Amino acid sequence: MPFVKSAGARVHFTDTGGEGPAVVLSHGFFLDQEMFARQAQLLAPDYRVISIDARGHGLTEDDGIPFTYWDLAWDVWTVIDELGIVEVVAGGMSQGGYTALRMALLQPDRVRGLILVGTSAEPYTGAEKATYRQIMGAWMHLPEFEPMAEITAKTMIGGDADHRQPWITKWLNDDRSRIKFAADCLIERESVAVAIGGLGQPALLVRGVHDQASSHEQLATLARQLGGPAELHTIDGATHGVNITHATEVDAILRKFLADLPLI
Repeated sequence: MPFVKSAGARVHFTDTGGEGPAVVLSHGFFLDQEMFARQAQLLAPDYRVISIDARGHGLTEDDGIPFTYWDLAWDVWTVIDELGIVEVVAGGMSQGGYTALRMALLQPDRVRGLILVGTSAEPYTGAEKATYRQIMGAWMHLPEFEPMAEITAKTMIGGDADHRQPWITKWLNDDRSRIKFAADCLIERESVAVAIGGLGQPALLVRGVHDQASSHEQLATLARQLGGPAELHTIDGATHGVNITHATEVDAILRKFLADLPLI
């Protein structure tokens, strides 16, 4: 399995390889790089799709100290550098989008475009922080966890049992305490709303119409905050995990966006 040593982590990733333009994707909270398996399948071999396991998730190992989304952004750049890739389209879902934005802020000249699924440049409000603290506490410590896993899968991933059950099975067999520092990173993240106004790359924004974690207003606000051209697509019937349950629709949108990107 491919791993790269970063500052504070041993980062796991998957790579479809090939000579096509590189698209790097970072997953959402509670998930891992496998959430982009269909995108890797559908976009290859025209595009080289690299998917990253964030700290606290998947097969990535970290050194057990707090981290931020800036650290996760550097983790991704370390993988990209190890692969010898000069420029990428940086993308992600939810927390993966927070990472992608910071990737672009760190090395804007190496990012051709942004793919942002159910994400935002804004921090949580005080009330949202309190709610998410309760959720994370229950996730890590609830003795009877299966009902919570099933509810989370329905609201976060949506779709049918075939879409949800693989993730429920992973959660039931995982060490749920691993998310502690990842939860702190998520809940205490800072705003990058002003900073991203300096980014000029084209951006594709996608959300499911039933996404309870990111509203249409939040995505529309993000589109306005970005300094470059941004297009927003809403997918009917989808929730937060829109690319998992509606891969064909998302693939069509991605392909058009990627094909229209200018070279840098």
